[in-house]
Amino acid sequence: MKFSENWLREWTSPDWTTEQLSEELSLAGLEVDDVEPVAGAFTNVVVGHVLSVEKHPDADKLNVTQVDVGDVEPVQIVCGAKNVVAGMKACCAKVGAVLPGDFKIKKAKLRGVPSHGMLCGASEIGLPDDGVDGLHVLPNDAPVGMDLREYLDLNDSSIDVDLTPNRADCFSVMGIARDVHAISGAELKTPFSENDMAGTADCQVAIEVTDAVACPKYLGCTVTGFNTQAQTPLWMKQRLERSGLRPLSLVVDITNYVLLEMGQPMHAFDLNKLQGAVQVRKANAGEKLTTLDEKEVVLEDDTLVIADDSGAIALAGIMGGLSTSVTDDTTAIFFECAHFNRLAITGKARKYGLHTDSSMRFERGVDPLLPERALNRALALFTEVAGGEVSKVNAVISDENLPKAAVITLRKETLDKRLGVEVDSQQVNDIFQRLGFGVEENAAGWNMHAPSYRFDMAIEMDLVEEVGRVFGYNNLPETPLHAPMTLNELPESEQELMALKIALVQRGYNEVVTYSFVEESKQKCLAPDLPYVLVQNPISDDMKAMRTTLFPGLLQSVAYNQNRQQPRVRLFESGLVFYKNDQDPTGATQVPMIGGAVVGKVAASGWDETERAVDFFDVKGDVETLLRMSHQVGKIRFEACSHPALHPGQSASLIKDGKEVGIIGQLHPQWVKTMGVNGNVFLFQIRQDALMTMEVPCAEAISKFPEVQRDLAFVVENELSVQSLLDAVMVESDILRSVDIFDIYRGQGIGEDQKSVALTLKIQHQERTLQDDEVDQLVAQILESAKQKVNAVLR
Repeated sequence: MKFSENWLREWTSPDWTTEQLSEELSLAGLEVDDVEPVAGAFTNVVVGHVLSVEKHPDADKLNVTQVDVGDVEPVQIVCGAKNVVAGMKACCAKVGAVLPGDFKIKKAKLRGVPSHGMLCGASEIGLPDDGVDGLHVLPNDAPVGMDLREYLDLNDSSIDVDLTPNRADCFSVMGIARDVHAISGAELKTPFSENDMAGTADCQVAIEVTDAVACPKYLGCTVTGFNTQAQTPLWMKQRLERSGLRPLSLVVDITNYVLLEMGQPMHAFDLNKLQGAVQVRKANAGEKLTTLDEKEVVLEDDTLVIADDSGAIALAGIMGGLSTSVTDDTTAIFFECAHFNRLAITGKARKYGLHTDSSMRFERGVDPLLPERALNRALALFTEVAGGEVSKVNAVISDENLPKAAVITLRKETLDKRLGVEVDSQQVNDIFQRLGFGVEENAAGWNMHAPSYRFDMAIEMDLVEEVGRVFGYNNLPETPLHAPMTLNELPESEQELMALKIALVQRGYNEVVTYSFVEESKQKCLAPDLPYVLVQNPISDDMKAMRTTLFPGLLQSVAYNQNRQQPRVRLFESGLVFYKNDQDPTGATQVPMIGGAVVGKVAASGWDETERAVDFFDVKGDVETLLRMSHQVGKIRFEACSHPALHPGQSASLIKDGKEVGIIGQLHPQWVKTMGVNGNVFLFQIRQDALMTMEVPCAEAISKFPEVQRDLAFVVENELSVQSLLDAVMVESDILRSVDIFDIYRGQGIGEDQKSVALTLKIQHQERTLQDDEVDQLVAQILESAKQKVNAVLR
């Protein structure tokens, strides 16, 4: 919420400097992001009236002007601006003036002609860019000789407050003023007369509300016979600009002004373009509307619209339609002002790719008692500038569907306990009365009647917070905490996620944190078989699916880095994935995962390194590091698999106890372009629960007896996995310690569809020296098992 400080001070003006005001707002929970002067620092600049303009005798691009600056005699100023003409009012820096940048104006001669001052453009005096190439033109009624800072009200600042979503009541100058009044005690006043502007003539437009739950209040009236040439007053334009809005036309500026001043969105239709009664209804599926920004939207049947006999003419609470918009040719206006249920508006603007000040307020909540006041204020402003005849107000109100103000009990004991300080009861009364609450004392404390604009008041702790922030958090005592602590037991077998992260970092990875919301099309590409959850109110259209795999976010991060000339990328992420589950109260099963993505060279370039691109086995080694840390190497197997996201022949499942707990492989070539990445990208993903339990170290005596080794080379079919051969030779025996691969051979002496796999057997007894016949018997058993299970023969 951005607003003019001087505008705020018309409502309430505590004896604070701008800096103090900003600090007090921040301490009260309305964090001030920025305070910016509305103009640069300058002095002695006045309103000047250009009396005459003549060409400079010795310079084609210069003019010699005579300017009335309110002194006895006009002054002569040489000016190079293209738009200088006789009769105009302009900003004139007199001799002795100091402009932004400590630029001093002195008497001078320009090409031999004396110049006693300077006619200024907007940028030269630190004003916002007015889009004019030349002098900043002032209105014709600007008083000659008046100090420009006073005339344009430039001793002002724009204050930008970052409001939290629960403080919808502060999305207006009036709302901010209420809080300043509460925390400062300064008088709160309404700086204009609130009169009933309704006329005596009947309103020409009937109003029909078919969904009173979504729209419990709708007001409308017409204005005719006004001056169509009337322009927005300068003071109103300035306040709009200092609040971050661009002035457009009188009608639009007035509705925007009331929006900023009071927090009530409203809209104006061209009366002559309306056809029949104004209807507030749900859209028909497939109904089309062209909005004011000339964007055509196809409406869904859950969208609340304003319509007439021709169809939808506005998105309720969001934006008006182009077909009934007010233009320079408009001679009659229908003003509307309504209250919409928050749930009827929430998410609808984003669904159609829109974001407006109106929707932002209605989504958070608007005072249901405000439309009458806001409509009268808009009519008063409009008729004051342009005149016209105002009709009666047509009103359709459903009292039973209007929000009801909360009544909350606040206990004195709870208040003092939660704040850690005893606040005087009278001071509590004063705080809530200044906040606009109805205060009713009872034996335990108070019954507080929340004002209609405080949608965030629901429970007792909300009231405690109000006392705390108005009393002043910095006034609360610093009390040391005394709390008994019971430390839970940490099982020795529990693996720490941080240890796994550190291991990956030590292997050259960088951690990323990506959104849990992903693009639906990419979700379908990478995990088409997994049911996913769609977000009802997505941030954007490309973030509406809950991820079922970490791959979309990792690949997006890889693409981001590659697009910034980073060819070697090693990333990992730990986070939740979400599988659709209608049986779960949340609608999804959440599973913690850890995953990674690697592309580029194995190692950073160096004189002592041979450059080589990363391959499947490099990433498999990284995964095995995690398995080894959790003592899962022997428990989790790698099995070749087919996965829609991964390259066939370069992908494997991680299997534990017969269930898949992870996946590893190269991104399928068909998705490389879709995902926006380059090169061979290798991915892995493992369920965290498969890694979080370690084996507790158990002491075991080292055998002092000699170890026996036997090397066996088996000839097997090419398609047979080495793991299958290892499973076959690992027979039950108390002397077989390990089996290791040391060679795989294809070529001369081996069939074309065969390969030779050489293994080293390590054999040892714990308590005695082995005999040759024991070793031979074990080898024979292994050969027989290999033959029976995988048809492996000794080479």
